Amino acid sequence: MKRTQAIILATVFLFACLSAILLFSQEKTEKEISWEEAANYYGQTVWVRGKVVAANNTGKVCFLNFHRNWKRYFTVVIFASSFSRFPEPPERLYLNKEIRVYGRIREYQGKPEIIVESPDQIEIIK
Repeated sequence: MKRTQAIILATVFLFACLSAILLFSQEKTEKEISWEEAANYYGQTVWVRGKVVAANNTGKVCFLNFHRNWKRYFTVVIFASSFSRFPEPPERLYLNKEIRVYGRIREYQGKPEIIVESPDQIEIIK
């Protein structure tokens, strides 16, 4: 019984490691779009460029907004589980900066967003 469990655990661990290697070894696409175009790219992994004009950290999630009307336009979402990976709070680090963010654009409540898990997904342009 213990041997079977050990084999299963080793197999799962090996699969997880190989999946991570494959995921991170894939080259990032160089396709870049403006934040205004994001709704046309649902399901695609691209760079999105724009200026962060508003930022809000609720303690559970940080939102980086590219338009004052955040309910209708593209948003970058960073969950609290990723905060420790950033050198300073994301809402301070990126507010009023032109950035480009890399990730898969998804639709949430009728608007486009990218969920960021690592600062490697965001580049400060100026």
